[in-house]
Amino acid sequence: MGSEAKKSYRRIKAVTPTLEILIFLANQREPVSGQDIADGVNLKYDTTLCYLASLEDFKFVEKIGEHWELGMGAAMLDIELLQNGDI
Repeated sequence: MGSEAKKSYRRIKAVTPTLEILIFLANQREPVSGQDIADGVNLKYDTTLCYLASLEDFKFVEKIGEHWELGMGAAMLDIELLQNGDI
């Protein structure tokens, strides 16, 4: 690991809500509204939709009508991690 293990790195604040949204969606049994997601992760509605649009571009979430769910991009990460024995 070298000197990298000794350094302390700052956190990138934009990553936290992104992951909170993905975790929130992973815990849902069915697609949920943007407002439900915003409420669930304590973000403004418009901000949440910006995150969702960005995640949709990479297929991490999918919009179904006016609701959202995890997309195949998130599922593919799980499959790749399982194949590599990382989880």
